[in-house]
Amino acid sequence: MDIKTWLQDLREEVSCPVCTNIYTNPKQLQCLHSFCLQCLQQWHRTSHGRDTIRCPKCQALNKVPESGDLKDLPTSFYLNGLIDVLAIKECKNSRVPCGNCDKKSYETFYCFQCCIFYCQECVIGHNIMRSNKDHRVLALRDFQEKDFEDVMKRPIYCSKQRHEKEELKYFCKNCTEAACQSCVLIDHAGHAIAHLDEEAEKQKIQMKSLIETKKSDLREKINIVGQLDEDYAKIIQRGEDLKREVQEFVDNLFTTVEAKKQAIYEAVERETRKSLEIIAGQKTQIERQIMVIESSLEKADKLMIRSTNAQVVQLMKSLGTIFQRVDQDQLLIFNLIKPPFSAFVENQKLFNTVEAEGIGSLRVVHQTKASQSVAEGKGLEEGFVNHKAQFTLTTRDAERRQCYNEDDHVTVEITDEHGRECMTEVQINDNKDGLYQISYSPRVLGRFKVTVKVNGHHVQNSPFNVVVKQFQFKAVLSFGKEGSSVGMFRCPWGVAVNARDEIAVTDLDNHRVQIFNKNGDYLKSFGREGDKAGEFKYPRGIAFHDNGNIFVSDPGNNRIQIFSGEGQYVGTFGKKGNHDSRLNSPWGLSVDSDGNIIVADTGNKMIKVFSSDGMFLMKIGGQGAFTCPIHCVQYETYLIVSDRNEHCIKVYDRKGNFQYKFGKRGGGYGEFYNSGCLLVDKSGDLMVCDSYNHRVQVFELNGKFFSKFGTEGGNLGEFYGPRSLADLSTGRIVVADMDNNRIQIFE
Repeated sequence: MDIKTWLQDLREEVSCPVCTNIYTNPKQLQCLHSFCLQCLQQWHRTSHGRDTIRCPKCQALNKVPESGDLKDLPTSFYLNGLIDVLAIKECKNSRVPCGNCDKKSYETFYCFQCCIFYCQECVIGHNIMRSNKDHRVLALRDFQEKDFEDVMKRPIYCSKQRHEKEELKYFCKNCTEAACQSCVLIDHAGHAIAHLDEEAEKQKIQMKSLIETKKSDLREKINIVGQLDEDYAKIIQRGEDLKREVQEFVDNLFTTVEAKKQAIYEAVERETRKSLEIIAGQKTQIERQIMVIESSLEKADKLMIRSTNAQVVQLMKSLGTIFQRVDQDQLLIFNLIKPPFSAFVENQKLFNTVEAEGIGSLRVVHQTKASQSVAEGKGLEEGFVNHKAQFTLTTRDAERRQCYNEDDHVTVEITDEHGRECMTEVQINDNKDGLYQISYSPRVLGRFKVTVKVNGHHVQNSPFNVVVKQFQFKAVLSFGKEGSSVGMFRCPWGVAVNARDEIAVTDLDNHRVQIFNKNGDYLKSFGREGDKAGEFKYPRGIAFHDNGNIFVSDPGNNRIQIFSGEGQYVGTFGKKGNHDSRLNSPWGLSVDSDGNIIVADTGNKMIKVFSSDGMFLMKIGGQGAFTCPIHCVQYETYLIVSDRNEHCIKVYDRKGNFQYKFGKRGGGYGEFYNSGCLLVDKSGDLMVCDSYNHRVQVFELNGKFFSKFGTEGGNLGEFYGPRSLADLSTGRIVVADMDNNRIQIFE
């Protein structure tokens, strides 16, 4: 038995998850989690029914004892032993209360038979009693490692009234519980009785067999999850194939059927999403079983090694209850629902009609050239304007060679294609020599008629036809493909850019970081799979610090690792836990204006801020604040958080006070389907990876939708699951296109 392992993080192990204080009368639920009796009673009164109680930690449903009193739940003797060990360990720093007179003292003794602490005065009385002459008493300051182990191996006595001094030595097979000699005679007369040590050995063998069986079941479930992932990918691919079939057909039609194509696209997306949700739901159920089994196996392995025989008996009964509940859901493995299969059916009649009757006639119109047209929308009928559309008109009568002067009165009228006047903001700037720059802000996309008059007379070619088109971010570069060689990726997740415009990428499933120049040329890489210094398990977030170091989130190892600019290991901070300085599966990283590290502590549903050397500074979150925070960036006085599972963006001030949020689940403008990582670009606009809508959306900091770029697909400028972004010194945007296993650069 490794006593050193016991003594590490001992205070955390004996702290109640509800009140965070040292356990008082710890009681154990059937799910193997323990809590203070008073905490459980308060939790049960406020949140649950009379006959059941939901575990505050794992949410498993547990039965209340038949008496209806939670005090009849099994006592965790293992934790009681650890509490005594903690008191002995910390005796030099805090006084220990005497178990006889309650006096607190630094000079305290421990009796291994009475399992009680005694002060100096009381230990004298204890030792002079004839009945205690064989008791072993030791001063706390004299404890050695072997003595701590003896404390944990102390006998367990009956909890029934007037039996408190009788050791549990027997096991009743009828009642499946440990008993003292008096209980055997009084409560278990006529029952099948076995010696506790013999029964514990038998149940250890049964327990080992049960654990091995469940480990086999666990492996089977993990394999099923892998198969579901493959089916997930196939459905996605089928969705892509359907879109290509639709595209091949509708490309032969006039643009008036564009809306029909979009409707079919949406149907494909809807059916694909339904199918994905079916698989995701099945996967979630099986993963939940996996989590329950893994947690129970880990707890069982730990307790079986350290527990007394009485605890082993109690543990076996709890394990049987847990695994019986899991086995009831076993049919899920054999009854997986296969999603429906979709197919695109061409409308051949429509195609023949268009081919026979033609698609229209050609009409020549004179158009002015728009030097900047920055509107965003769904098509010609609706849209969102980002900036003013501008174009230049030469108000010069070429026939008469007459130039209008600066005193002339210039007017502009803008109407839509139906002749209705558009209420837009119009600015006219006189550039001398008869040149006028006219700026206007259309509220929708489409065709507009612009009439320009000087002193009440039309200028040449007025009215002009102007088309306001969709604003586009142009993809200028793509690099990487699926693989494990240098320059290749298996799920690139995080991306960061330093002052030299070097691009660092966390290569998730290759467990490494790769660095490229701004042209996508491979420079170097570091890391491999493992849990040692400089190794990773599924790295995600990454950030460059002004001091030249690279910070990488290592969620599989519950830590943040620090590397030099050359990729040499520098240090680490964080380890698994829910205390302030600890982490649970950290994802996104960023650096604030003070050089501190902002960590999305995703597993703990917190945002935490650390100094660059790993010292905890502050946290944002708490009960219900986040469901799955994956990234946080600071801009001016704001901390902006992406909450993936709530499909929204939440904004806080620098002190952690909530300000506002925007976004909801959906595919419209300003809506998200699993919001991803964030970037405030050089213009002060907020960019959000809208991962499952396969696009990047751009907002003003107040949450007003501004623009978007990217659609679903594998071509240049298209995305499949964009996860994170960064900007180069030139203003170009670098996007980690995760499921396409590549990096794309836009301008």
